[in-house]
Amino acid sequence: MPAGKISEMHYVVMGVVVFIAVYIFLDLNKLHALRYGMDVGIFMQSLVNFAQHGSTFNWVELKPHLAVHDSWALLALTPLVAAFPRPETLLVVQVVAIACAAVPLYLFARGIGLACIPAQLVALAYLVMPSAQGWAYMDFSENVFVPLLAFSLALAAQRRSLVWTLILAQLLMGVKEDEIWFLAWFAIAGAIWYDRRLGIAVAILAILNAAGYYGIVHALGYNPAAPAYTLSVPTWRQDLAFLVEVLAPFAFAPLTLGWRILLATPLVAEITLNGPWAFPLARAGTHWTVPLVTLIAIGAVVAIGRRPVLARYALGCSILMALFFNVTVLHFGRYLFPADEVGYAQARAVALSGIIAVYTNDEEGSFVVASPNTNARLIGRGNPLRHPRPAWITK
Repeated sequence: MPAGKISEMHYVVMGVVVFIAVYIFLDLNKLHALRYGMDVGIFMQSLVNFAQHGSTFNWVELKPHLAVHDSWALLALTPLVAAFPRPETLLVVQVVAIACAAVPLYLFARGIGLACIPAQLVALAYLVMPSAQGWAYMDFSENVFVPLLAFSLALAAQRRSLVWTLILAQLLMGVKEDEIWFLAWFAIAGAIWYDRRLGIAVAILAILNAAGYYGIVHALGYNPAAPAYTLSVPTWRQDLAFLVEVLAPFAFAPLTLGWRILLATPLVAEITLNGPWAFPLARAGTHWTVPLVTLIAIGAVVAIGRRPVLARYALGCSILMALFFNVTVLHFGRYLFPADEVGYAQARAVALSGIIAVYTNDEEGSFVVASPNTNARLIGRGNPLRHPRPAWITK
């Protein structure tokens, strides 16, 4: 990126640097306190196994992870994990990916027509909002790459670059199969109301990805994740509160887009019609909400481009939400959980030993640290609402 562009968005660069520094520190504290959940271990063990044996098998899912989700893009992390086979690697990648997404969001805002300062305010609102902080603090997930890739895809489509639109769409589809269906939906909408060539090209790409993934997985005898849904919404009050919570950091700007907000319907349905699940998915800062909140950020930029005055309100609202409704340890009355260095050292010794080690769902934090050992096993899965294990203490 030209030096002039970097200096032009100096507040965004400063925000990205501060975000990375703060959340790497907080994530490492959470890891040493043994408060991370099994997902970090799933991805670490899958990638270590792939580096060593060419399979993404892990002992939590009891099958290759690629047979559960279409996350082949994560295999790009294999050389990094092979060089640094420890969960800290994934946590750093997670924080950097979430933080750096602010850069293409800023460039997208500039392309919409926002001046330098309003565009930076919107990007900073993204970094400050509780959702982004929660994503950087949660268990590692393939969805941490969605904001970076989706904002970049929006920028490519804005510039009507067919090559970069297809490249970024392909990478986004390789993050998780959900993105295939979401992109197919927006490709159809784009072909109708924006650019027929780009829309049709992405729609065809989505069809090829879906056919390829499901065809290969079923041919190998696996059944990928297929969540069940219901038309009843037993947690509708919480779901409405969630929507307010994720719209507020952008001063509710997307609501000014009129009927276009209906394009978000599939993304809202995915996390609110999940009745058979053991707990509500629509909670700010969780990885299930990443696609929807990412879309809200894109919609906010479009809306603020029409009403630039909303940019200052967006950052103000985002700060207020972070102060009083944050989902991480950065919240009034919360304090860092004390590190368990003895427990961490024991789990790290298991990671280096290669011996068979079995952990219960009450020992997920230890399993995460031990997960570079492909013989480390986790028995059972906990319910995060029934057995909460927050990474902070209150006094």
